Amino acid sequence: MANEISIYRGDTQTITVTVKENGTVKDLTSYTMRMTVKNDPQSLDAEALISKTATIAAPATGIGVFTLSGTDTTLNAGNYYYDVQINNSTTDIKTLFVSTFTILQDVTRTAT
Repeated sequence: MANEISIYRGDTQTITVTVKENGTVKDLTSYTMRMTVKNDPQSLDAEALISKTATIAAPATGIGVFTLSGTDTTLNAGNYYYDVQINNSTTDIKTLFVSTFTILQDVTRTAT
């Protein structure tokens, strides 16, 4: 499955997504980009384990950046589901992809 994410439990991670339509970068002016991670893809959004909005610093580049904190990724090791959507708060809502989000078991449990 494409766009799989694997991250160690409790780690920080930056995830960059570039949006293209027909091979051309999409201008994300007036768009919001959202990532949702769940145990079950059919569960309600209110039950999401991680829900993040991307930073879109330069909309014309089509790039959104998600920043996951160690708190975000402090989940039990295992496989989850996630998707990334864009919307412009009118009628244009697009799911860019759905894939697996894997939390890998870490060994060290304390930060220095």
